[in-house]
Amino acid sequence: MKEDFLHYLWRFQKLSRIPLKTTSGLLIRVVNPGLPNTGEAPDFTHAKMWIGETLWAGAVELHLSASSWHHHLHHLDRNYDAVILHVVWENDAEVCYPSGRLIPCLEMSKYITAQKMEVYFNSFKKMPHWIPCEKHFDSYPDFQWHNWKERLYFERLEQKTQLIFDLLKVNKNNWEATLFELLVKNFGLNQNGNLFLKWAQYLPFSIIQKNTAEPDMLEALFMGISGLQQGEINSPYKKHLRSHYDYLKQKFGFDDILGMKLNFKGLRPSNFPTIRLSQLAQFYHQNPRPFAQLMEAKKPKDLSWTREVGVSDFWKRHYTFERESASKPKRLSQSFFELLMINTLIPLRFAFKQKQLGTPDEQVIQWIESFPSERNSITKGFSQLGVKMASALDSQALLQLKNFYCDKKRCLRCAVGFYLFDFSP
Repeated sequence: MKEDFLHYLWRFQKLSRIPLKTTSGLLIRVVNPGLPNTGEAPDFTHAKMWIGETLWAGAVELHLSASSWHHHLHHLDRNYDAVILHVVWENDAEVCYPSGRLIPCLEMSKYITAQKMEVYFNSFKKMPHWIPCEKHFDSYPDFQWHNWKERLYFERLEQKTQLIFDLLKVNKNNWEATLFELLVKNFGLNQNGNLFLKWAQYLPFSIIQKNTAEPDMLEALFMGISGLQQGEINSPYKKHLRSHYDYLKQKFGFDDILGMKLNFKGLRPSNFPTIRLSQLAQFYHQNPRPFAQLMEAKKPKDLSWTREVGVSDFWKRHYTFERESASKPKRLSQSFFELLMINTLIPLRFAFKQKQLGTPDEQVIQWIESFPSERNSITKGFSQLGVKMASALDSQALLQLKNFYCDKKRCLRCAVGFYLFDFSP
C-alpha cells in the first residue's frame, strides 16, 4: 500500500457513490475535494464539504496511518491547523487540533472490500505481466483511447521539445545549429546517438557551415572527430581523409575528443557509423540550411529531398575502410526518413512555433498521422494485446505509455488505469 493510492481515491472521488462517514459517525458530503498540493503544506487545499450539518472549507491531509500525523510533526506546524478532514487507511491514533478537539477522520479501509484490493494489487501491482493491466486493456473504450493517445503523444512531444530548448539555449537561439545537433544524434541511432551528439556539441557549428561546399572536408571532419580515423592508417582513402582532418584541426584550432569509440556491433552494415557519417556529410553538402527548408514546408512530402542523399564514391563500395563490397548507392531509406521526421523534424517545427510564435503547430497531428506506425518490440507487444495502430501517432503514444506509465507502475496516473480501477460497490 502506498500513499499515492489514497491520493488517487480522494482526488478523483472514486468512492463518491458510497455514503462516507467520519470515525465518529458524521456523514461526509464532498462539495470539492480540493487542489493537490506538492509543497510544505497539507496534501489538498481549498477543499469544501459538509461534515454532519456543518459546511467546512479548508485543507485535507492524507496518511496511510493516522499516527503519521505525529511522526511527521504536523502537530507542531501551524499550516496543518487548516485541516478539516484527515483521510487515512488505518485510524490507529487520535489526532487533535491545538485546542484539543478531534480532527474529523475518514478511515478508507472500511469502504473497500478485500476482493477489490486483491484485484488492484494482484492484477496491477504484483503479477509479472508485460504491462500491469494486459488482461484488462482491451476493455478500455475506443473513444476514450483516442483522446488518451493524443495526450500521450503530446506528452512525448513535450519531452522532445525540452531537449530542443536545452540545446537551443546553449546554441544561443541558433535554430540551424540546434537542428544540426539533433540530426547528428538521429543519424547515430540508439547505439551511437549520444556519442554522435557529443562530438556535434563539441564542434563549433560555424566550422560545418564554412565547409558545406566541400563534402570531402565534411566527411573528413565527421569521421575524424568521431574517432574513426584513429589507429593504423591501412587504407589510401583513410589517409586522404586524415590529411583533410589534420588540416581542419590546424586551421580552426580544435583537438580530438578522447575516448570516442563508436559501436559497430549488432548493427546492420547499412547502419554502420561510417555509412551514416558519409550520408550526413552529403546531406549538409546538398542542404546547407535545412532548418529554413523545414519551416517553409507545407507538408511532409515537401521534405522528400532528404531521401535523395547517398554516400561518397568510396562508401558505395565499402562499409568499413578495410574491406571492399559490392557497389550500392546507399541512399537514405524511406524508413530512415520517417525516423528523422518523427524524432527530429516534427518536434523541431513544434518547438519553433511554440517558442517563436507562441502558438501550437496546428499541423502536427496531420503530419505525424501521415507516417505509418513504427515497428519495434513495444508496438509488437501492444499489437499482441489487440491494439490497432494506424499511424506513427499511435506508436509514439504507446512508447510513452509503456515507458512512462506501465514500466513505472503509474497506473493511478494513467487514463486506462483510472477507467479500470472502480472501487465503488
